[in-house]
Formats: sequence, structure tokens, C-alpha cells
Amino acid sequence: GEEPFSYGYGGTGKKSTNCKFENYGETFAENDVIACLVDFECGEEVEMSFMKNGKWLGVAYRVRKELLGGRALFPHVLVKNCAIEFNFGQREDTYFSVPPGFTFIQHLPVAERVRGTLGPKSKAECEILMMVGLPAAGKTTWAVKHAAANPSKKYNILGTNAIMDKMRVMGLRRQRNYAGRWDVLIQQATQCLNRLIQIAARKKRNYILDQVRC
Repeated sequence: GEEPFSYGYGGTGKKSTNCKFENYGETFAENDVIACLVDFECGEEVEMSFMKNGKWLGVAYRVRKELLGGRALFPHVLVKNCAIEFNFGQREDTYFSVPPGFTFIQHLPVAERVRGTLGPKSKAECEILMMVGLPAAGKTTWAVKHAAANPSKKYNILGTNAIMDKMRVMGLRRQRNYAGRWDVLIQQATQCLNRLIQIAARKKRNYILDQVRC
């Protein structure tokens, strides 16, 4: 919900798209079951709605098909400190009944699905680009442009700047809430980066390391 063409529903009872947050539905937490419904057959629009424990919460988004421009919509879940289970249609027993007219993704014919970009098949095929240069020399700008110009590579940019950009509250950058405590924010971002580098070493992905040690 913090990017264009990203449509989210969070546990605080907010819906969000392109960093715009609005009240929607109900709050949810551990042991709740959330379903996402997408209706592609309602005229010139795509309707997106959600269910909580079998209760329909109403239409969250109406997006004109011409605005999507043929873009595929992929399910995505962001969580912290919890385990979740998914049902794309592989379970014989559903958590709650499916509304009439809807079907699980897994039950769609393969020809009607769009596959996401495939990552490297082996670590030998992975790429790691390391930015070299003085602070404020334009390394981050180059990394972002290079990643955008090569979408098939699906580069993951690793650096404290990238981490702090993702440390948002209701779409607002965390820096606004850390006046006078910049060192605390930097320390947290550095700890996250060190952990991400450890995880990255075990994954088959392409990376851009955008970090300067001074």
C-alpha cells in the first residue's frame, strides 16, 4: 500500500495505496483469517475487497482497467514476529466458504495466470554490485536507476538509506519522528542491514550493496 498499484489492508483497520491511508473494515490480529477478493468482471473496473473470518468488509478499491494498463496483481503479505498460513486453493477444507462467483487462484487455468519474474537458478548466476564512492556522490541515485532499468534482474538494494526509506509509519518516513535522535535511527538501520546481509548470503538473488563505511 505504499507504492502505486499496490493495494493493502492492514491490521490497524486501514486500507492504503500509494501511501494514502484511510479507515476500512475492522482491525485484525492473531488467529484471524483474512481473505482478499478481486473481481475482474465488473465492467470497466477491477474491484478489490476483503473478508475477516468469513465476514465481507465491503469494496476497498475500484480501479479502472485502463489505469492498470494490463499489469498483473500479485498477492503479498507483510508481517512481523508471527507465522501465517496461506490457502490459494491447495487445502481440501477452506477456512471459510468462498463467496459465489469467486475462485481460488490455484483453480484458475495456467493460461489465465501471469507468472512473476524468475530469479537466478543458482548462486553462480547471481550478481552483486557494490557501490564505491564518497558520501553524497550519487551512488544511491545510480543504484535506484539501474534497478529500475533492469526489472528482470529484480535487484535488492541493501543499504541503510534503503532501510530507513522503508521504516515508515502510516506512509510517513520515520526520520520525521526521530528529531534529535538521528543516531538511534542510524543504529537501528545498521543492525537491520547487518542482519539482511547475513540472510542475503543464503539466498539466490541479485543485490546492489549501497553502503559506505567511513
